[in-house]
Formats: sequence, C-alpha cells, structure tokens
Amino acid sequence: MRFVKQCVAAAGAATTALAISVATAPAAGAAPIGPTLTAAPVTVYQIPAIGLQISGLLTGGPLLASVQASAQAPGLTTFSAPASPVTCSTTAAGALVQINYINLSTGIRGSSTVKPCRYFLDPAPTHQTVNTGSGPVAFTVSLKGSSAYPNAGQPSLPGGGGFVAP
Repeated sequence: MRFVKQCVAAAGAATTALAISVATAPAAGAAPIGPTLTAAPVTVYQIPAIGLQISGLLTGGPLLASVQASAQAPGLTTFSAPASPVTCSTTAAGALVQINYINLSTGIRGSSTVKPCRYFLDPAPTHQTVNTGSGPVAFTVSLKGSSAYPNAGQPSLPGGGGFVAP
C-alpha cells in the first residue's frame, strides 16, 4: 500500500512539474509564411493513459493512449488519439479516449471524447475540434469503455500533459 502511495505522489509531482513547464513556455508568435492548407501539428508533452488490451489468443498487453493535437486556427485545437492496427484488433478497440483540458492563461476548459479506432462502430468522432484558446493548455487523458463495450481498455490509469496552443 505504501508503494502505491509513493507512485501516486510521484505521478502528481511529475504532472505538476509538467504543467509549470508548459505554463512558463513562451507562445509561438511568428505567423507562417504563406497560406497553410492543412492543420499545423502541435508538440504535445504527455504521459499517456495506460490500459489493458487482450488479443484473440488471450494474451494481455499494455494499451497506451497518446493525444495528438493540431491547430486549425488560432485558439482552435483538433484532438485525436489514433491507435495502431494491432490495438484495433484487440479488446481495446471499443475503448474511448476522454480528454479534459484547461487553458492556463484564459481559463477556457472543456472535455473531448474521441475513438482511437477508425472502424469501430461508435458515434464518437476520431478527431474533434474544440476552442482551447491561445496559450498554455494542460490536459488529462483517460480511457473509458463505449456503450457497446463498457469494459474495453480496463483496468486503466489516467495520464496527462500539456502544450502551447497557437
């Protein structure tokens, strides 16, 4: 039990340090030269959410849900959490990734839920564009089951991270 408390304390300290480093990072101020035709990727510093995936041979393995972000326009961020084809062929294919975010300079906050597997039959989108505002953004990421498979990806541990939104 003491080991668990030490792990939780270490994870909390790491998340706090990450949030402070993201909050003090300078925002990118240079505009791109010429028009941008696609969304610009945003560098995301994170500790992914960790879950369990089981293949058809009843072999268990880790499921890492990493968040990807891209900037559609200033203040608009598109979240996704794509999974590999190997993950999408396991019990974790029915898992959903929930992203809770807060802009540390403006206070804008919200939640986004995306599905990591494109062909899984769930109404959740694979990409979702949200208004994060410009500046440092901290987020938590967690795995949750879908309505069809409520135990997908479980048991799991949440992750977190941050980025600077343009």
